[in-house]
Amino acid sequence: MDQDLELESGDDELEVKEGSEEEVRNVEEEGSENAATESDVEPAEEEIEEDPVDEQAVAEAKVQEYLARQAELALRKEEVERVKAAGDWHPDEIYLFERLSMRSFEQIIPAEWKVDLPSLPETLFTTDPEKMFVKSNYRTSYSGVRALQRLLALGIRVRDRLLSPGRRPEELITREIKAYIKWAENDGDYRKRRFIPVLTLVSARRRQTTESLSNSITHEMMFLAQKHREDLAIPSEGQNGAVKYRRPPPLLYGIIVAQSMAIFVTLDSANPDAKVRHLTHFDFKEKDMVVWNGFAIAFIVTMAKDYIISIRDDLEIDDTPDSDPDA
Repeated sequence: MDQDLELESGDDELEVKEGSEEEVRNVEEEGSENAATESDVEPAEEEIEEDPVDEQAVAEAKVQEYLARQAELALRKEEVERVKAAGDWHPDEIYLFERLSMRSFEQIIPAEWKVDLPSLPETLFTTDPEKMFVKSNYRTSYSGVRALQRLLALGIRVRDRLLSPGRRPEELITREIKAYIKWAENDGDYRKRRFIPVLTLVSARRRQTTESLSNSITHEMMFLAQKHREDLAIPSEGQNGAVKYRRPPPLLYGIIVAQSMAIFVTLDSANPDAKVRHLTHFDFKEKDMVVWNGFAIAFIVTMAKDYIISIRDDLEIDDTPDSDPDA
């Protein structure tokens, strides 16, 4: 029995000094009596009752969640079918639109990334190389995870910035998109090769009008489309025949950053008469879309990366010194 503990239980403070065995025994017996008395009146340990779980309500909630998700999936599939039925969309346009529409419903990233992205739904991960859309190609898997993580957290940082008066979100969004594009060029192993870009990024300037911003992206994409046609055209002696190309000029992609919005546009460079098409848009202010808006940026950059990788062996080595010290 703990002698000090029993002494503290009395009303009077007692001091135990080194003495005879009989004195110590008397103190112990007194303490035992006090302890017994206290134990008689000590209330039983109170049990915390938990509210009973309504298993039926939980089951019904899960059913409703499942039905709502299935309804959302059906709507997205309808949108994709509508686009396919239109008949005037480039195949790569349809593919990108479908991937964007099916975000959260498809397996798109390597299963080995799960350890670094534990909060993402299980349904996004796959071991099937054919289903891996966002992935590393020539660089380490770790670099791909780190690059994606920055995009998935971008919405949080944008909302934080909006809380500070005078801080424009365009600068942050544009910087992070450029960083991911740079990673993609390195991961695709074509950063040191000469190529005509297929992705254009335009950021709104302070007090720039919507018309001016639209004209800016249109001008840049039209210019690139002309360059692609000129580069791929096969010289012909006749002037009346249709222009032939070494390979079809690619679909071009554009990102417009305005306030907290990212707007995706496309242009078919194979068609001189094609117009810039508004594909879709995303708002980084939306709290529930933080992760999915980050994936959207990864998707459009991946489309551009995959095209350049497909023609990489035809590209010349660029031995020009890089002016970017961080490249």
